[in-house]
Amino acid sequence: MYANQASCEMHIFDSSGSPAVNIEALADYGRELLGGTEVLCQGDFIGYCLGKCEPPDVDQVENELAEMLAGARVTEPTARTRTSKQPQPVADYERRMLRREPPRPVGVLYDGFELCLTYNGLLSRAGVDADALVLVITNQLFGTFEEDDSRYHARVIIFGSPCIVSTTGLVEAPAKPRSQYIGRQLGFGQSPAMGDASGRWLLPNDPRTTEVLKGYLAQAIFYYVTGEPFCEERGCRLFNAHWQEDLLLSQLGSEREFCEYHRIVAHTFKGVGNV
Repeated sequence: MYANQASCEMHIFDSSGSPAVNIEALADYGRELLGGTEVLCQGDFIGYCLGKCEPPDVDQVENELAEMLAGARVTEPTARTRTSKQPQPVADYERRMLRREPPRPVGVLYDGFELCLTYNGLLSRAGVDADALVLVITNQLFGTFEEDDSRYHARVIIFGSPCIVSTTGLVEAPAKPRSQYIGRQLGFGQSPAMGDASGRWLLPNDPRTTEVLKGYLAQAIFYYVTGEPFCEERGCRLFNAHWQEDLLLSQLGSEREFCEYHRIVAHTFKGVGNV
């Protein structure tokens, strides 16, 4: 039995504001993988957590959260060391955005691990069980710094407590076909194919979004239970796709849900049904 296998609570928060995200369908999929697990569907993560604070504390929590979000911003994509203290107008902007309903404006890249740490501080304030699996779906874009080329790269998911998935990252992080970038470099601008993806990559509010998100929920579950969220086999839902074509194949175009190894692992989860 895996360390977290006996836990029986999962929270899925939808802070994306996207009509393409069906949180109930994701919850059903989570119950399918971890049969017997209580899955709680929530709305906006920020609004939920702030709503659990006592009125006298809300302003203080908002101020602290705004400062942390401002500090999590990536202002220089090629610099690993970031300025933790941003100018006051930046924190003021973040505070205003906290009070808005999703979808919140997109245009800032956050350090994914700093964002996860910031969100983690809210979980305890909201009274969420420390042993629960928490997935936050957001439209905000985040990334991680890679030593190979000394720059930040956009990501779809950050694993931790909570796990965070970006709907904007689904569109922006996995690369499109090389021909699209070559055309831009040659000065052709956006090729005709960019306007009509013909199913070759995800678009904002793509109707395929929920089905693709199921794969990232599966990765979060495997991370939570086994500590290993990824698979090297293309076509398995746990495949760590860096290209849109690999993403769509693994989440939509494969003949099976998981590779043989991860299918067997999934069957060891508490009460799992047929996968």
